[in-house]
Amino acid sequence: MPDPIGWVVLFVGALVGSVVGGVAGFGAGIIMLPLVSWAVGIRSAVPVLTVTMSIGNLSRIWWSRGEVDRAVVVRFALGAVPATALGTALYAGVPAEWLGRFAGVFLIASVPIRRVLATDLFRMRLHHFPLLGAFIGLLSALVVTTGPLNTPFFLAYGLRRSAFIGTEAVCAMAMHLARGAALARYALLTWDTVVVGTVLGGTMFAGAWLGRRMLDHMSDRVFLGIIEVLLVAMGLQSLLFPR
Repeated sequence: MPDPIGWVVLFVGALVGSVVGGVAGFGAGIIMLPLVSWAVGIRSAVPVLTVTMSIGNLSRIWWSRGEVDRAVVVRFALGAVPATALGTALYAGVPAEWLGRFAGVFLIASVPIRRVLATDLFRMRLHHFPLLGAFIGLLSALVVTTGPLNTPFFLAYGLRRSAFIGTEAVCAMAMHLARGAALARYALLTWDTVVVGTVLGGTMFAGAWLGRRMLDHMSDRVFLGIIEVLLVAMGLQSLLFPR
């Protein structure tokens, strides 16, 4: 369990992260990953964030429930659910330091990857989503937060604003549930992690509501610039302090 200072940091991080996620459809996990790792350790970070992000995604789904693209959700889940379960099995046996360094490399690499995928190099089709789901599901099991890599594909398919936020949230929820079941199977989802994750997830409801109110009043260019700075900074933090 976090100490008092850890709780304060996690509350603030959950609120800020949920605002970011409510505006852009991703970013909450990126902000929370290093904070939770610092407060409870990298080994417990994925179980805690699995619970936190599951609850937090419910708020994003609720605010955008009328615009979810069900066809995308079904096809994405076909690949994501089994891949997430497989990746979680790998996570259970990976040394903590490796997890920290992998998370750092992924966070930094997601900046150029996102920019490349945003250049319309190909047209995203509905039948591509099972393969995308399998790839994202495997990564998600190891680092939890794959929103920056996931986002360009959903946008390339044509999803925008509420449709994108709600659809991505449902897809993420499918991965969180699969990961949670696998973590419970390997005794990594303890009562302590559930308590911490539930408290933080409840905090994210308020932030998600505020994020939705801000959605129409923020420059995409400025916001993405902030996210990329955070990605690099937090990636370096995970590389330098992997445990």
